[in-house]
Amino acid sequence: MLNNLTVQNAQKIHVTFDHCENVQVSKIQVTAPEDSPNTDGIHVTHTQNIRISDSVIETGDDCISIVNGSKNVQATGITCGPGHGISIGSLGSKNSEAHVSNVKVDGAKLTGTTNGVRIKTWQEILPLSNRA
Repeated sequence: MLNNLTVQNAQKIHVTFDHCENVQVSKIQVTAPEDSPNTDGIHVTHTQNIRISDSVIETGDDCISIVNGSKNVQATGITCGPGHGISIGSLGSKNSEAHVSNVKVDGAKLTGTTNGVRIKTWQEILPLSNRA
């Protein structure tokens, strides 16, 4: 369980959950300037059964980023913005297979974000000989 934490102005990702299980996150405050690149608020990778609730995330990038190997992710009561919103991916870089499943966002307030909730994928790059 992680709660009542404030993180400000990290140079890159603020909080990361990598290969975790059964995580409860609440009352987190993350802030970074709107023009700060690659400053994801909460980054979730290869993690299952994570609940992020009642948190405020104001960054220059994704409020929450959910990437390969993550499943059963819940985000409730999140206040997000500015930034890019809540992102699933990028998935499938270099024609790889990537899986994210069972993501639920409920009661989120997104203000001044470039997106709401989005899925980012890479386009398959075909060899020149296979192109029409």
